[in-house]
Formats: sequence, C-alpha cells, structure tokens
Amino acid sequence: MKKVMYLLLALSIGLNAGLLIVQQSEPPRPGPGRPGPPPDERPGPPRPEVLVRDHLESMTRHLDLDESQQQAIREVLEEHMPALFEMRRRSKEANRRMSEAFAEPGFDPEQFEVLARQASLTRGRADSLAAVMLIGEAAVLTNEQRVRFAEVAPMVHTTPRQNQPPPPGRRNPR
Repeated sequence: MKKVMYLLLALSIGLNAGLLIVQQSEPPRPGPGRPGPPPDERPGPPRPEVLVRDHLESMTRHLDLDESQQQAIREVLEEHMPALFEMRRRSKEANRRMSEAFAEPGFDPEQFEVLARQASLTRGRADSLAAVMLIGEAAVLTNEQRVRFAEVAPMVHTTPRQNQPPPPGRRNPR
C-alpha cells in the first residue's frame, strides 16, 4: 500500500504543472554547444510584478479585454500574485527536499512521508490561492470570455517566450 502511495505521490508531483498557476519561465537548459551560465549567475524566476504584467498582456491578447477589465484584473493579480509567488517558491523547495530525501543512501520512509505531506499542503495552498485569483478574474470576464479563457488557459498561463513555436527542426517537448 505504501508503494502505491509513493507512486501516486510521485505522479502527483510530476503532473502538478498547475493549470491555474502562472508558470515561471526558465532559462534554456545546458546541452551540446550550450553549457549555460554557472549556477550562481543563472537568472531566478520572474518577479511577481513581471508575472502580473505578462499574465495581463496574455489575457488581453487572447480575450480582447477592454481598459476597465484590464484594470480590474490587474488589481486582482496585484493583490494575490506576491502570495502565490511565495507559495510556488515554497512548493519548489518542498519538492527539492523530497527529492533529496528520496536520494539519501539511508532512505527513511517515515521522514519521506512527512515531507510528502508538507509538499502536498504547500501545493494545496498554492492551488487554493490560484482559485481565488480565478474567481476574481471570472467576476470581470463576460460569459464568452470565460469560455474562451478555459480554451486558451494553457497559453495564458505561460510567458510570451513559452508561447512561441519551437525553432525549425525542433519538436515541442510534449
């Protein structure tokens, strides 16, 4: 039973991309011909104000928001984005601690389970906060815009760089 729980937990962690949460952009990964900057010089995740700007621009582009809608949604985002940003940071940290515990030579199932619960609670808080943000956004959108938003949400919840097609000869990593 515990093996099933660990498997489900690992799947949950892997699949928790968070449709409702704005994704943070990452620099290109190192690879052949692209060593990447040293770890201490890599840029961090975008600041909450950058996420607000990018999310609002994307929503406006996809949903044709008018000025009053843009202002109302900006207020919703500015109210909640800093806390959501912090919850995502905590969630990544919790996942990192779980990975480290999993890789320990003296794997401790009980300690791993405690870390898994903590990670789950953190993700739950982030998801709840994202839902509060969506409720605020929904109050501003028309019925037609909400339907469209549901259709384009994966594109809205990415940065403009992530919305671009891959370079010629490269496939999307899906």
